[in-house]
Amino acid sequence: MRRGALPKVPCCSRPRGLASALAALSLSIAPASGHAGGPGPAQSGLEQPKPDPGQPGGHKEQVLALYQAATRLLEAGRIAEACAMLEQGRTLDPTALNLLLRLGECLARAGRTAGAWNVFSETAAIAKSAGDPRAARAAALAAALEPRLSRMAIAVPPGSAAPGLEIRRNGVLLLPSQWGQALPVDPGTHTIEAQAPGRKRWSVVRLVPPDGAGIVIELPLLAQEPPPRPLADAPRGPRTHAPPVLPIDDRGGDAGAGRVQRVIALATGGAGLVGLGLGAVFGAEAIARRDASNRGHCDARSRCDAVGVALREDAQKAGTASTIAFSTGTAALLAAGLLLWTAPPSAAGLPSRRATATAAAGPGAFSLIVGGSY
Repeated sequence: MRRGALPKVPCCSRPRGLASALAALSLSIAPASGHAGGPGPAQSGLEQPKPDPGQPGGHKEQVLALYQAATRLLEAGRIAEACAMLEQGRTLDPTALNLLLRLGECLARAGRTAGAWNVFSETAAIAKSAGDPRAARAAALAAALEPRLSRMAIAVPPGSAAPGLEIRRNGVLLLPSQWGQALPVDPGTHTIEAQAPGRKRWSVVRLVPPDGAGIVIELPLLAQEPPPRPLADAPRGPRTHAPPVLPIDDRGGDAGAGRVQRVIALATGGAGLVGLGLGAVFGAEAIARRDASNRGHCDARSRCDAVGVALREDAQKAGTASTIAFSTGTAALLAAGLLLWTAPPSAAGLPSRRATATAAAGPGAFSLIVGGSY
């Protein structure tokens, strides 16, 4: 049989090519009586849907109106609008055979050969199950389209099949049984995406030519996500530094009080330096977390995946802790300077006393404890 030819079907005699078959299809399902512009009640060819209990007559009138309006659009050459209207009618009644045949015709005229082939094949199956003679016509139209189908296969080598791998074509998930299969697709651009737990997302856009073209896309091994920094696994409790114990002298009077004040000033200054150091550490950590989130996890509009969200939260907590630590450390150093400036003169030979200072910091908190015995 010549490519594009159709076998004999009841609707037309000796059809020649898909165009002839579609023309015969248009004539065979054109209105013969009843309402103008659409099939009449007795010869509409539309399947009679079961009435919706909530609406008298169900969707029959809506489907008929969509069929008639789409037919007029097709005659006017407004193919895209006609196809959209027929798709709407299909959602209301997926068993309306004439509407399905007209939808397949519309998709074929729009160059969407895979979509038209699927519709004709589905119509043939529905009509066959219902014992309707239009099954042969729909099957013949599907067979005429098959040599023109463009196909795409997504090959997944054994080394690329990571655990939990998901592959999507134009956002639609492909089952593992479909991997490596030459599936019919409409001509045009198609976006292929792949992702797996612990792996970087991969995507590619490919142009599929019309008229029976076939392309194969081989999925590469998805790259590993970078391991988290050690800090991410560390407990986030407060970080406490061993308190320095400083000897002080005091024999009473202004001289002893001056020594106590100077020791407290030194302890406070030491705590201030600890606060500044912690502020620097937390600040560096916040910058590192922010930079890590920008490397493939968050875009310029701060839209992030799950890893990016976690990194941004860690960066914010570290930044808050850095601000608190810097503020507390600066205040402690100023207090230490004031204590040293106002301390009375010292005297020699005073008995020893002891003072302690403890600093603790964590994400969102910082504390300073100064004490001693006199």
